[in-house]
Amino acid sequence: MKMPHEGYRRPASEELDFVCQRLEAGEVEILGKALRRGIFEIYKAVVLHELAAGRLDRNEATRRLGSVVVERALSGRRTGAAAYPGGPARPRRPSARRSAR
Repeated sequence: MKMPHEGYRRPASEELDFVCQRLEAGEVEILGKALRRGIFEIYKAVVLHELAAGRLDRNEATRRLGSVVVERALSGRRTGAAAYPGGPARPRRPSARRSAR
């Protein structure tokens, strides 16, 4: 059975009003910051995708995003040598499932 509160969506204007009051800032300032943040997240995703695809080298990605962002993205995404072309391969650990026969 669906509860009545599950279907309610708070209007964006109400959320924006709350944020403006708490941060003591105007709507234009808040919306400008949100738009900039959203555009940066898309830009970051594109740069990291190009890096992973090998169409952008690590130095260029670092120049565009900063070393902290690139290092954090690479350490969080990497699952092997194929995740970053030209990067060092991590040694594979022996599987715990393998039984000695």
